[in-house]
This record gives sequence, C-alpha cells and structure tokens, in this order.
Amino acid sequence: MKLKITTLLCGVSLLYGNSEVSIYSGKKDYSNSLKKVDGKILNLNLSHKYKSGKIDIGYLKDDVNLIHPMTRAPLELDVRKYNASYRYFLNKQLDLKASYIKIIDNLAPTDQGKVYGLGTGYKLQKGFGAKIDFYRSDYKPFDVNQYDLSLYKGFKANKLKGRLTIGSKFIKIDGDTYNPNDPIQKQYNFYEKNYNTNFVKVGLNYQGYIAGAGAFFGKRVFTVLDDGAKVQHHAMEQDETYMFNLGKKFKNFDIFAKYSFQNGKELPENRDDVDTKVTSIGLHYRF
Repeated sequence: MKLKITTLLCGVSLLYGNSEVSIYSGKKDYSNSLKKVDGKILNLNLSHKYKSGKIDIGYLKDDVNLIHPMTRAPLELDVRKYNASYRYFLNKQLDLKASYIKIIDNLAPTDQGKVYGLGTGYKLQKGFGAKIDFYRSDYKPFDVNQYDLSLYKGFKANKLKGRLTIGSKFIKIDGDTYNPNDPIQKQYNFYEKNYNTNFVKVGLNYQGYIAGAGAFFGKRVFTVLDDGAKVQHHAMEQDETYMFNLGKKFKNFDIFAKYSFQNGKELPENRDDVDTKVTSIGLHYRF
C-alpha cells in the first residue's frame, strides 16, 4: 500500500501544474446477502490535463467481510483495481478516449480480469454534446461487451450552474458459465445474456456549493462505470441504483460526501433483494 501511494505521489510531482488529485474512503453495508456483511473502500485518483489531451490514473482498494454460508466462519474478500485512461482532443469539438482496468480479486473467478475501452465525444454546441463508448471486459470464464451512449447539456440560472446527463448502457455477455473456483459458491449458467439500463445524472454548483444525484433504471451486470474508471466484476444483477453527493469548493480543493444505494440479485446464490449501501467522504485538490 505504501508503495502504491509513493508511486502516485511521484506521478503527481511529474505532472505538476494543471493537475488534480483526489482521495476518498468509505464503508459498505450489505443487507440480505448470503455471505457479504460489510466492508471499506479507499480510492486514489490523479489526472493531468494539457493542451491536446488528458491523462487519468487510479487505484481502488476494496475489503469486504464475509461469512461462509455453511460453516458461518469469517472470510475476507480482498479486491484491488487499477485504471488508466487517455483522452486526446482532436479539436474543440471532437475527442478520442482509450481506457484500461486491471482487477485483482482473491475469491472471484473474474480475478485478473481486464477491461479495455474506446470512446469518442463530440460537442454539438456550447454546453451540449454526446459520447459513445465501447468496453470489452476480458474474464477467464467469459467476456462482456458494453456499449454506452450519452447526451449532456449544461445550463445556468443566475448564480446556479449545472449539467444534466442522460444515457443508455447495452451489455452483452459472451460466454455461458460463471464458474468460480471458490468452494463457497456454485457454478452458475447465464440464463440471460443481454441487458439494457438507462441512467440520468445531474450536477449543480451554487457559489461553490456542489451537489449531485443520479439513478439507473433497468437490470445490469458486470457494468463499467464512471467513464471507464470503474467496473462491477461480481455476478450481481443490479436492478435499482441511486447516488447522491454534497460538497464545498474552495480555491484549490473540494471536500465532499457521497452515498449510493443498490438493490439486486446475487446470481450464483439465487439471492434476491440484496441491498448494497456505500457512504464515503473525500478530498479533491487542484494544483
């Protein structure tokens, strides 16, 4: 862990100027899960923007406490994820993006999974644009293709500024079986391979006070999120998702709090109505 933080700080020093770094930590709580109890997360991100492009790198540490469903013995899920992306500005209207995620998981069959992404964004007019993205998640037992389409529109009313985003994600599983080696799970055959979920997000800024909300509507699995920076790699069929954040902007940094709620089904365990709640606080620094 110390090595990863040191590496990130070295990157910060190399990219000094027109850069941003953020860190947030939080806790997870599960309800009605067959084996997940609670957990904690730590996320580090660094971005650097220059004249013709932008680079983003990140690290996510996710530790979850488990209970063996048969023996009731305590277990621990240890997840590490690394991500990087590069966006190239062809001109003021058009840009191209490539992204990558590496997954390390001590229990799931999606351990050592890799997610590759390509995308483009086009500004149709000031404050209004569209994005198209494709992601290929490469797992050992199966693969997942995801196609994203989104539209965004900025708006302003006196001292209030905001941005509204709407979009759809189309997800297709390429494979038949989620076949874990973990003895506490059983083999699961994919009965449904095609998913579609729609989403809406809004962000607001009023004299330095920031707020946001978002929601997903429709079932989804193995979803790539946050512009290719995150992926949900466990066999969890999410149905409802709601997100909220509040914060305050200062001259060189922001402080914020986030909350998300998800309800879904654990597929291998055939467990319905599983809730996942994540609460976190963070700091965003510009230099």
